[in-house]
Amino acid sequence: MSDSLGLAVALASYVLVAAVGLYAAYWAFAIRGKLMGRIYRNHALWLGVLGLLIAIPTKQVIPLTSNNPFINSLAAFYGYFPWPLLIVFAFIDSSIPVMRRSDPLLRSIFHWEKLRLGLWILLAFRTALGIYVSIYSPTCWLSTSSLACTSYAMSNPAWLVAASGMAGNYIGWITLSPLILGAAAFLIGARRSRDMMLRESVKWLGVGFLLLCPGVVLVIGIERMLNLSIYFTTYSYGAVPWEIVILLFGCALYRSARSLAHLNRLPHIEPEMSPLARAATR
Repeated sequence: MSDSLGLAVALASYVLVAAVGLYAAYWAFAIRGKLMGRIYRNHALWLGVLGLLIAIPTKQVIPLTSNNPFINSLAAFYGYFPWPLLIVFAFIDSSIPVMRRSDPLLRSIFHWEKLRLGLWILLAFRTALGIYVSIYSPTCWLSTSSLACTSYAMSNPAWLVAASGMAGNYIGWITLSPLILGAAAFLIGARRSRDMMLRESVKWLGVGFLLLCPGVVLVIGIERMLNLSIYFTTYSYGAVPWEIVILLFGCALYRSARSLAHLNRLPHIEPEMSPLARAATR
């Protein structure tokens, strides 16, 4: 009974987050059709893509079975390949130069022209690791945590032994560092920008990333301390903390999309009355 209730709670959290993501994407795409400038239209397009990305479950929901190696590899590939992070960082990388151009002084943000190269190298390493793990050790997902799965996959090949120590301890920071730096760059760029519409939208994105990063660290820390299994954090109550973090980011994304349109109500204006009409009302 408890397992059934846990599965229902996990599915409800997935549905709620998907609804928020789709709603944010709807507003982004709807507003994009009303915008005139290419910069604003591209920004709204990226916001819509991020909304659709939020609507997709953050964890693998493909059933794991030891009887089908292809399904196991597919599930592990979905969980380890950092395709959401690649999409998010591509959006960050394309937005920061726009924010710099909206600064009257054209000030560099974190020397992004050089920093972005190092971050792309880190993401390339993370991507190569994810592909290797998904192919080499999909069956370890059935009984061990993701950290144990990574350690197991990297313990046998000699050429990965040197990298395994760094990956085991710093893989979380490798994953989060682009988001942390992107959030800080967004907030700095929003403060310097003189484009009020873009400034408000990017400010909400920075807030969303600032909520996302510590939330991910907190959830991963709790999972490590309690030694929670992949099954529990995907198909039971353990999925709820993850989805709460994504839900907060989805709300910030929605506010960012709405900031691109001036939808405030106009003040009420009373109709001007003629002298005869004013006299008749007295």
